[in-house]
Amino acid sequence: MGAGERKEITISSPGDQPTPHARRTEPTGEDPWVQPAVGTDSSPERSAPPAGATAARSVAPSRLEDWTQGPAPASSLDDWLQGPLEDHMEQSAEDAWSTAESVTGHPHRQHRGAAIEQGTAAPLGTALAQGAAQGAEATSAAPAGHREGAGGPRKTHPERPVFRRELHGLRALALMLVAVYHIWLGRVSGGVDVFLFLSAFFLTGTFVRRLDAGRPLAVPRYWLHTFKRLLPPAAATILATLAATWWLLPPSMWPTVMQQSAASIGYVQNVLLVFQEVDYQARDAGASSPLQHFWSLSVQGQAFLLWPLMFLLAVPLARRGKAVRRPLLGLMALIVAASLTWSIIETASNQPVAYFDTGARLWEFAAGSMLALALPWIDRHTGARRPEDETAPRFGTQRAMLGWAGLVALLACGILLNVSSVFPGWIAIWPLTGAAAVVIAGHTGTRWGVDRLLSARPAAFIGDISYALYLVHWPLLVLWLHRSGQERAGLLDGLVVLAASILLAWVLTRAVDAPVRRSHWLEAKPWRALTAVAASLLLVLGASSTWWLVLIGSEPERPVASASPEVPTDDVATETSHSIRPYGWQLGSQWPDLPEQCGGPWAPSEPFPHVRCQQLLPANAAAEGTIVVVGSSHARQYIPALLPYAREHSLQIVNLAMDGCEFLPGTERWPYCAGYDEYVLDYLDATTPQMVLTIVTRTRPDSPAEEMPDGATQAVQELLDRGIDVIAVRDTPRWDADQYACAERVITGGGSPADADRACGADVQEKLAAANPAAEVADLTGAGPSDQPAAGAAQVRLVDMTPQICPGGRCSPVLGQTYVYMDDNHLTRLFVESVLAPPMREELESTAGR
Repeated sequence: MGAGERKEITISSPGDQPTPHARRTEPTGEDPWVQPAVGTDSSPERSAPPAGATAARSVAPSRLEDWTQGPAPASSLDDWLQGPLEDHMEQSAEDAWSTAESVTGHPHRQHRGAAIEQGTAAPLGTALAQGAAQGAEATSAAPAGHREGAGGPRKTHPERPVFRRELHGLRALALMLVAVYHIWLGRVSGGVDVFLFLSAFFLTGTFVRRLDAGRPLAVPRYWLHTFKRLLPPAAATILATLAATWWLLPPSMWPTVMQQSAASIGYVQNVLLVFQEVDYQARDAGASSPLQHFWSLSVQGQAFLLWPLMFLLAVPLARRGKAVRRPLLGLMALIVAASLTWSIIETASNQPVAYFDTGARLWEFAAGSMLALALPWIDRHTGARRPEDETAPRFGTQRAMLGWAGLVALLACGILLNVSSVFPGWIAIWPLTGAAAVVIAGHTGTRWGVDRLLSARPAAFIGDISYALYLVHWPLLVLWLHRSGQERAGLLDGLVVLAASILLAWVLTRAVDAPVRRSHWLEAKPWRALTAVAASLLLVLGASSTWWLVLIGSEPERPVASASPEVPTDDVATETSHSIRPYGWQLGSQWPDLPEQCGGPWAPSEPFPHVRCQQLLPANAAAEGTIVVVGSSHARQYIPALLPYAREHSLQIVNLAMDGCEFLPGTERWPYCAGYDEYVLDYLDATTPQMVLTIVTRTRPDSPAEEMPDGATQAVQELLDRGIDVIAVRDTPRWDADQYACAERVITGGGSPADADRACGADVQEKLAAANPAAEVADLTGAGPSDQPAAGAAQVRLVDMTPQICPGGRCSPVLGQTYVYMDDNHLTRLFVESVLAPPMREELESTAGR
């Protein structure tokens, strides 16, 4: 190599390695980002062993050194774990989940003209020089005539991308941070953010190399190849989780897992979780399901669809021989600015939604792309080298310090600060900066650099199984916690979960991931790869939907309780009954809804956010009167109790409730409820109903400090002054834990409702005030119409269902054959229909008869 000739190394992934079976379709020539090729054949006749190979053979590392510092020679396991021998174009764009085949030392690889005969295991030093890579690094500038943007169109040929062992270790570190934080700390580690960052880093380098080389981007083939590789292991994990859910988890969890299985295999799990976070009726939104971790894979999958399209914008520039890196760098900078700004704003206003929002995460991808685009310039000006180079890198000590600073930053994120509630806003810069520091530090040339640690054999092994390990660790953890009844794993059982996850990940990699990846048959024709994708989708969707259809067809819901139920509705049974309703998978139907959307004379003049106006009778019905339900979901839950009386008297019922917002006119409201009270009053003025039902007290989950909220008295008076009778209902007890889940856990474990009462119930004095705080409103009356006597004025009917909900002074989760609560504060529709409808009828008849 001449003095003026300088080496360049490309950003790559494990798929970039040519193999004896790979087709060489790219044009030849020099690439300013890759060292010029010396030879292109792996036979001894075409290339000579590199300098230092003999010396490398003479140094036989000890067993300990071989395990901790370098890859083992090729073996049957190594060969089994290799990726598919695919077309170079298909393999040249990978992501952070790619298995690094070169870690295990494939015999058919060369670097700078070096060759290893087929079947010969490479020694440690030589094997390092043979790897194909995920990383990106440039050690110096190319000849001026071949630099980007100089001269005409460039037809270049990346001869051998270099494997960045420390980046494979960085992937392992990020995954272990995710697992350790999940298992023992229950916090956000930043490891997922590093994976998003690395995904774009690897992908960008390989696509830019295609543009530099004048090769087609082949975006559809990239999509097909990527999802053919990712979906089968994901499908296997989801199917196994569905089976484990049926076997180990309570029925109330089944619908959530079924729903999330379909969303996970379709890469929209994060979208589902966003809707569940904002959906008040999503009972399990806050509960951990064994598939919840697929949200980050969904974000990555969506980015894998979007990101290649951005590189298409640079194709015209590449065809004209123009520079593509700077325009792409500008585009990525714009994405970083826009997405990070949105992430900060949304995290501050609605962090649970921002956490799963792809738009709030795109800046992390763009940051990885920016580093991939800028790294060759950084490496060129800082004198970066690779371990196989003859010269040491410049600033070795500073590089080592930078790498350790990045590693410490990654380890400290989440330990020093509980960042779970502030991700993914500006705080996510912390782990990304740490990862970037490790990438930029690269090969330090020192014995104490972080690259030595991240290049160790254990890190390489975890990196090899990282995708499968991410897939399986969370389901195993959630299943164990559900079965053990723990909120967090202890030291010993957490180690067992981690060890089991590693073993299962190795099995999944060997049994599913590797065979699919290495299959010549699947890669031979696009339709075959498409078949693998379609089969993965159909297996998961078919299994979850079939299970759901079997459930809803096997157990018809019990009708309203008869006059002589098997177990009295105010009794707590001492023997287990398998007919306790509603079943866990029926909880989604326990929210009370009316059959018609508001129409005709009951249609509001305009819609209001978060209010779904519903009515009992059709728009053209001739109703004898109207009852309007206003306030929060605690008022709405009484709709089933109104239905028998309303049907008997041909009354229209209108649901104008707004979940999470009480009816308190004249008081200062938080932004969500602002304007709701005025909206209700305007509606009542337009429709002139006979009665309005609303809640007039407020209970607390952790104390009996029941109160009448400010504005409740004024709310009742506002209604009375309009000539509307008021059904003022006392609030129901709230709990600090899910009452259905608590009772279900006891009963499915073989306990009786009495056992569930002892484990989950409470005395009424622990949940409610000794006297109804709203007693004073019973004496309120309205002014009445001016042409009627005071006796005809509207009046209040104070309704207290405490004797029915907590009979005998005890609030139990199961009464008779019915679960009382569907969550921690809402009554089941079945309980309201069965138990509360008769006393409500009596109250309404008393009100009408006055």
